[in-house]
Amino acid sequence: MKIKMKIRFIILPIISVLGIGLAVYLVYKQSRPAPNAPPSGQPTKSPFSNRVAGSGLVEPATEIMNIGTSISGTVQSISVKEGQLLKKGDILFTIDQRDTVAQLGAAKAKLEVATRKVEQLKSMPRVEDVDRAKAIVAQRQSALDDATLRLQRLNAVEDQSAISANEKPTRMFEMNLTTSRLAEAQSELAKLMKGTYPEDLAVAVAEAKVADADVGMLQTDLAQSEVKAPIDGTVLRVNARAGEFAAAGTLREGLVVMGQLTPLHIRVDVDELDAWRFDPKGKAVAVLRGGKIVEFPIEYVRTVPVVIPKRTLTGENSERIDTRVMEMIYRFQQDNPQVLPGQLLDVYIDSGSIASPTTQPAQTLQPSKPVETAKPSESTKPV
Repeated sequence: MKIKMKIRFIILPIISVLGIGLAVYLVYKQSRPAPNAPPSGQPTKSPFSNRVAGSGLVEPATEIMNIGTSISGTVQSISVKEGQLLKKGDILFTIDQRDTVAQLGAAKAKLEVATRKVEQLKSMPRVEDVDRAKAIVAQRQSALDDATLRLQRLNAVEDQSAISANEKPTRMFEMNLTTSRLAEAQSELAKLMKGTYPEDLAVAVAEAKVADADVGMLQTDLAQSEVKAPIDGTVLRVNARAGEFAAAGTLREGLVVMGQLTPLHIRVDVDELDAWRFDPKGKAVAVLRGGKIVEFPIEYVRTVPVVIPKRTLTGENSERIDTRVMEMIYRFQQDNPQVLPGQLLDVYIDSGSIASPTTQPAQTLQPSKPVETAKPSESTKPV
């Protein structure tokens, strides 16, 4: 019994001490900082002792062109693929045209009707219409003559009591009626002989112009349904697929992205604090990032005359994003550099011709001499 008690008092403290030691070891091991990952590539170096550095984004000479559509509709077909060389005017993609074609057919029919109406009014008066109007005038003139003779014969009867009291008013009514009908026929003949009134012809011509404008508008929509390449260039990306709905208006990324890859440009962002050291005449190189250090000579094209917030990010942990940059456009001197639009390069620009500002030492202020007070004269000495 005593031996068991001794073993308990000896083993248990030993186990406790071992457990505490193991816990301390595990805490120490887990609290050590993880080793830094090896760099993916060697950092680039500037070939110039006095230089301005910036990040450069490769872009086509025409910049990135995001091409969309001015009319909404379903994409009917895609005529290009990525990397394809195009000429100006080549079809990129087509919007469904069936509804536009049907509307165009109806508009052309309306235009045909309006045009024929104008021609009809210009051909007035027609010979057959004039002959018919003259025949009606002659017919009504004969009716008037007949009514007049009947009234005259009635008035020539010597014994008026032999005539019914209603006979004479009836004859007079017939003569007045035929006179009015003759005047109506003569008026219609005069109107017909004048031809089409200018006002009526102007209305018909205006209607024909409206119909022609409708046809032109639909023809424009039909032409816009075939989206064509605006320049000679290369297709960089195709974001549209047949059967998808394409919305008109401004898009964040075009349905087809293209640009001119000869020559390639690089847009360089330089911090506004270093902008004063930029020399357009200085030599410049673009350095490929990564394990293979390759330098591309570039030449100055122009400067974007506005300072903007930084948009092109390098992805480094120490990079500041709350800065403003000045953009410069450079051109690769090589015809076919082994870079692609959208690739990020480090750019170094020689600024050796721009001297650094010399700092003038601060001038030390000399202590001013104390103002000497006039010594009291003997006459002013106190007695």
